[in-house]
Amino acid sequence: MARSPNVRKAVGMPGPQDHLAEQGPVPDESRPRAPDDPRETRVRPDDLQTRLERLPTNHPSSPFRDDGTRKPPPPDLAKYELPLPDESDSPADPDLSATDQARTNPDGSWDWKGHHLTPAESRAGDQGLAYCREREGRDAGGSYSDYGLTPVMRGIEAQLEYGHLAPNTEQFALKEPDRYKEKLAKLITRFPGESPEDLTKEIHDGVRYTFVSATEAHVLNFWDVSKRLQDSGFELIARTNNWGNEEYKGLNTRWRDSEGDLIFEVQVHTYEGLDAKEQTHNTYERINDTRTPVEEIEILRDYQKYVSAQVSQPEGWQEIPDYRKEEL
Repeated sequence: MARSPNVRKAVGMPGPQDHLAEQGPVPDESRPRAPDDPRETRVRPDDLQTRLERLPTNHPSSPFRDDGTRKPPPPDLAKYELPLPDESDSPADPDLSATDQARTNPDGSWDWKGHHLTPAESRAGDQGLAYCREREGRDAGGSYSDYGLTPVMRGIEAQLEYGHLAPNTEQFALKEPDRYKEKLAKLITRFPGESPEDLTKEIHDGVRYTFVSATEAHVLNFWDVSKRLQDSGFELIARTNNWGNEEYKGLNTRWRDSEGDLIFEVQVHTYEGLDAKEQTHNTYERINDTRTPVEEIEILRDYQKYVSAQVSQPEGWQEIPDYRKEEL
């Protein structure tokens, strides 16, 4: 696929509600770390609850009101559950009718959740994602050689002192096709005068990676990851420090693979932060669904704040500045 020059500045970095982007890998208990390594000690749910119980009653994360009575539990979001992204080639939305599920029509057009692509726009999406696959490094059979972004990320991981790639990196490195097209459809609506081929270059998370570490090593791990990305020839496009955000904790960066002129995303999390991000995934999906009532969105945002407030902030997080490369 020919990579034509950008005709405008890159779409801005996401706000707090863009974090699930664009969901990365799902955490599990198979993280390759030694359980007796003090740098990688995780906070267990029972330990976290004990910590919360000991907070002063006027602390915003305390489970008690100022008068000592216990606050009601957070809302049960079971009824809001949606499938995690990338679970299938065509994720089904239980709230949609069968005729409104993601589909490619006989004429080559595409529809999902009220979003539409013409046959030409849908082909542009297919081509954009195919290029992401090429740069990511897997062949048609899903195998890797030394070429591509994922092998480079594995090489960076091997050099890290404090962290590693999140589990299932290869499974989640590429954005799922329908979600890629959904993002393209939103960009076409926002920028109707631009070609869909150019707009695919603004989809920054067609390829994405997540690095994770213990809380106390988070800042060191972030700078280590960033330096090794730069040493590998990648150009930093943007950095957003979300540790001061009420609904999402972590560091989001965008990098340009200059050889292929592809922007990709790298997130850096603590174990707690990554778990919180996954725990609030369904909430995020519901908030960004245009069919969700306003009053329900308020409840869901409160839940995101509740979960995020319990993520321990790493020492020195305030010293990591936001950054955006100026366009010429």
